[in-house]
Amino acid sequence: MIETFDISESRKQYYRKLLLENPARNLVERYSLFCTEYTEFTRKRFSYIPQVMQRGWAPIVLSDEGMNYAFTIGLEYSFGHPEILIASPHRPAKVLAKMLEWFVDRVEVGEQLKVRSDYAHELRRQPEFYELEGDAAFRIYEESDADNYPCGYLYSFYGYFADRDLEIGRLPMMILELDFPIRPAPPGGRLSSLMSAAKPLPEL
Repeated sequence: MIETFDISESRKQYYRKLLLENPARNLVERYSLFCTEYTEFTRKRFSYIPQVMQRGWAPIVLSDEGMNYAFTIGLEYSFGHPEILIASPHRPAKVLAKMLEWFVDRVEVGEQLKVRSDYAHELRRQPEFYELEGDAAFRIYEESDADNYPCGYLYSFYGYFADRDLEIGRLPMMILELDFPIRPAPPGGRLSSLMSAAKPLPEL
């Protein structure tokens, strides 16, 4: 999406080359461009970029229509690992953010998390997640997930900073759904009616 910048073609070519040769510097220079030329848009959509520049990734934590979820921005860009999303209808978003951090710590030291591998036993060893019931296995983000987990920040990030025009529902992401009465989540909403029938978890 570098084509949308109102800058010269030579400058666009410079950014394309910088993305390939020095991804970290690419973040810095493109963010600087946005701050200067598109200040209000940057404030609203890219406030997390300084954290990505510092740590390689940033968490986005949301609560929407009875569903709490947290996801990463930058894991694939910085570490070559799929982004991670954790969702639960009952667990507070701040708890999901801590769990997200636990998984990313492993990615940062070179571990590749695996789809369908159950991480529940390891999570229960952590004080914050000791009462976790059931399994904790990732699956791949699918097209139907775009209805349940809209991740607009990711589309913007990879479009404007990595020149990737990702199709809706085609995010490079792994999903971990906790406390669901069914899995995977069906398309078309947040499952609020199904969730209300499920037995709530005790307060954390």
